[in-house]
Amino acid sequence: MLFKFINLVFKSLGRNKVRTALTGMGVIVLVAIYAIVTNVTSTVKSKISGGDQTRLIVSERWTMPSQIPSRYVSEIAKLPGVKNFTTWTIFVGFLDRIPQADRQVAVLSVHPQTLREMHGGLMDLPDEVYEEWLSTKDAVLVGPGMMKKMNWHIGQQFTVFGARFPPVDVQYRIIGTIPGGEWASAIFCRQDYLADASDNSGSVNAILLSVESEERAKQLASELSKEYENRQPALKIETESAGVARFASRSTAVLQIIDAVVAILLIDMVIILSNSISISVRERRVEMAVLKVLGFQPLHIAIMIIGEAMFVGGIAGMIGTGIVCSISTLTLSGAIPLAKWNSFLLQFPVPWSAVLWSGLLGAGVGLTGSVFPAMATRKVKVSDVFARIA
Repeated sequence: MLFKFINLVFKSLGRNKVRTALTGMGVIVLVAIYAIVTNVTSTVKSKISGGDQTRLIVSERWTMPSQIPSRYVSEIAKLPGVKNFTTWTIFVGFLDRIPQADRQVAVLSVHPQTLREMHGGLMDLPDEVYEEWLSTKDAVLVGPGMMKKMNWHIGQQFTVFGARFPPVDVQYRIIGTIPGGEWASAIFCRQDYLADASDNSGSVNAILLSVESEERAKQLASELSKEYENRQPALKIETESAGVARFASRSTAVLQIIDAVVAILLIDMVIILSNSISISVRERRVEMAVLKVLGFQPLHIAIMIIGEAMFVGGIAGMIGTGIVCSISTLTLSGAIPLAKWNSFLLQFPVPWSAVLWSGLLGAGVGLTGSVFPAMATRKVKVSDVFARIA
């Protein structure tokens, strides 16, 4: 009996193939957009709320850009409870001697020995590339997005002409690319090389610390704040999560607007399915009257209508997100050339687990959009329908 009922649902969908296909395509497009947008917002929100409480960011308290004396680095790195550390210094410049806005880059110099351990997502860096990084002083690692944007290749040398005074020109050589992810547009160089090339070994912009426990991180932050409060320069210490939240606070309004757009997308999907099902119900009043004559209860007919909508919504949702996931995977693997329309997928790849959730979402949208049209089938009276035919 159940098989026959399901078969009836499929046959009903095939009565107007054009409408079913157009409805499905509309849902596919909207779910694909929904999957992309929610993936971006959820990634950003996870970075804001999910920062590591055992990692500390040390910067200068009163000056921007921060300039921490190099002697502080050795002092702080030796403190009890510090498992690992790295330094950050950002070198901003242009790839041409005559500055052009689209040729501006920011090179992030770090402690070479702790590159993988202190930067999330870089543990997948191949061992041979990492060994070359350690042995080559002018080496840089470049994200795939930046490689495509600048049309670079591995082994290429380039010069960054410093944007600050006094001007400093630093030459680098690309030895490898960074795995896709949050560093997709980054350029990493060695701190010791930048210090030598720029004749500035006396300071760094920030120190990142990995501490053995969350409790010890709080203690260390308090100790450092007190110890360096009256020294010149004074230091500011905060957890990674607090630092990320502070920088991301400006984008909170943007995220709220995007969430509103997502809600509108869901409403649009409900309206599309509800409109399609409503038209279908009006066209099939005779069929429903016949079903009632054959013994179908109003509840059975309503379930059939809801089942049709949930099936279309669920399948369309999975197809839409499946297309996005395929494009994301192929972009990360390099099978699809990078362009403006897909470069953001390097930083915000869509996981295949989203296909299942999108299927459930589509089915839920189908359920929501078909409830009222399905309830309208209860008002179909056999006598009225056959009287009109006669």
